Amino acid sequence: MKFILALTTLALVVAAEQVSYKNYKVYDIQVTSDEQRTLLKNWQLVDGVDFWNHLGNQIMVRPETQEELEKFLTEHGFDYKVLIQDVQMTIDAEQRYDLQYRRAKLFSRRSSVDFIHFWRTQEIYDYLDELAAKYPNLVRVSDIGHTHQNRTIKAIKISTSHGSDSKPVIFIDGGVHAREWGGIMSVVYLIHELVEHSEQYSNMLEKDWVIVPVANPDGYEHSHSTNRLWRKNRNPVNILCIGTDLNRNFDYQWAPGRIACSETFPGSAPNSELETQALTKLMSRYENNLKLYLAVHTYGELILYPFGYEWPFIPVSNQAEHVAIGERARAAVLAIGGPDYLVGNSAEVLYTANGASDDYAVGVGGAAYAFTLELSGGGVFGFDLPATQIEQVARETFEIFKSMAGDI
Repeated sequence: MKFILALTTLALVVAAEQVSYKNYKVYDIQVTSDEQRTLLKNWQLVDGVDFWNHLGNQIMVRPETQEELEKFLTEHGFDYKVLIQDVQMTIDAEQRYDLQYRRAKLFSRRSSVDFIHFWRTQEIYDYLDELAAKYPNLVRVSDIGHTHQNRTIKAIKISTSHGSDSKPVIFIDGGVHAREWGGIMSVVYLIHELVEHSEQYSNMLEKDWVIVPVANPDGYEHSHSTNRLWRKNRNPVNILCIGTDLNRNFDYQWAPGRIACSETFPGSAPNSELETQALTKLMSRYENNLKLYLAVHTYGELILYPFGYEWPFIPVSNQAEHVAIGERARAAVLAIGGPDYLVGNSAEVLYTANGASDDYAVGVGGAAYAFTLELSGGGVFGFDLPATQIEQVARETFEIFKSMAGDI
């Protein structure tokens, strides 16, 4: 791989001014009734409160609000514990590890392809280009769009029969939410396995794989350089607020948002964002053969299927097949000692969400099946998955990919 960082660049990265999460705590709250869940949801609009997982019971809270939250939880009978005492300490540890890794790599002959560090966007893109050059009969890499900050959005197609449009297509995107680094690395691991060990996966390669590993490169780079927990893209909404939640921006059952600075702001209009446009345009190329769409997110250990825009939820026409595919993937992860994923409809298991990518894939994009995967967060670490756990989570996720590929 061509990617090498100079020591001067490393120093600049470390010295860059970053958003601090010093003394921010993450609470794990036991929710035992619908009444408690409704009460807790009211905190979603409180400044300095960030709901980390999709079950809504792991919440990061700034120091000034912690006493108020703890009083509320006690008064309303919630049981809770503190998962992370100081979020910034985990971020600092991650940054120290990454700096040490990259410094060592400058002076060693360590393999360029490993899963013991989080790859930056350019690392991933360089790797895709190298695969295209080394495996021209298997790999095609294309630029499918550009972001607000003019970063390229790249896609890779892995196929044993380029030029033929007869094979079923599996479409995957990662990194729609910038801070979900474990999802991006799991997608890169899939690419690595399918291409560099293709002889082991002849069954999987009976399908064509269309993959966008970094769907939100502006946000992803921002989460590395400035704000580790940044979620949205980087397109300004107004003079005060930056970013749209791309997973609320797809043009299917889209709904407007009232708060422009919200973490889930859906954009000014459906399909308003360059990243969403790039994904939907690419998806439309394969609508006649699109059998499976997978949105790879973290975290929560969930396998979710459409439709999620309304409650009571509107069942997808082949719901029983979705459930069966999800349950077999769940069993595949358990078979290698992984966590026990929960399979369910996203509106039922979690909450309603308009303009989501999996709903779009089935409702507009022509996909026969669509799932959102909320991968493991590595126990108590949430979005800040330790680099030492990347490969474990990626291997578990690969079992989901393999199982689902065999089911379509």
